[in-house]
Amino acid sequence: MKKIFASIVLSAVTLLAAAQNILDFKTIEDVVKNEKEYFNDIMQIYRNDDPMIRIDDIALVYYGHAFTEAYNPGNNENEKAIKELYEQGKYEEAYNTAVKVLETNPVSLNALFYAWRTAESTGKDKSISQPYVKKYLGIIGMIMEYGDGKRTDTALKVICPDDQDHVLYSGLKLTQEYSRQLDTETLCNIISVEPTEEYNSRRVYFDLSLYLMHAAK
Repeated sequence: MKKIFASIVLSAVTLLAAAQNILDFKTIEDVVKNEKEYFNDIMQIYRNDDPMIRIDDIALVYYGHAFTEAYNPGNNENEKAIKELYEQGKYEEAYNTAVKVLETNPVSLNALFYAWRTAESTGKDKSISQPYVKKYLGIIGMIMEYGDGKRTDTALKVICPDDQDHVLYSGLKLTQEYSRQLDTETLCNIISVEPTEEYNSRRVYFDLSLYLMHAAK
């Protein structure tokens, strides 16, 4: 997977923000649970690939998914099967499986990535693959807007452990990883990497708090 990610040019991803925005998970939870009509409206905007969608809309959809009943990271059998099908060259089956995952988890970076790649591998029209590309890049760009990953207080916040790889390889374009260690106090995963000219840090901090709190229930 690392080689696949490293080969992708993500020119559309937003550059690291100079002044990081702040995410309020409590507010997002309140919107999802108490303002369902509004949340569903934003979700529909996201699903429809509205060109006017804002970065905070993408944040609401992505992080808001962690407060829905459908949130079940790491336990979706179809999502587990996508990579295996792809590596076996069963692109059409992998594509159909990815699309099925996106029906219940529209922010799955794994499913978006493989839906994109398999749509291209099976020769589908760009009008089919491009919406997956847009959503994939949009989520990664949003995550990078809300943190730079260089400290615990500016950690990159993800709702699924697998999303770390997508941000590392497709977003930050880091190719050499040495170790991973979870800080149980901050609920941040600390990944040691080889710094690059664009990312001049030997550590990348990922906030896994939403995932870990869900897993502990």
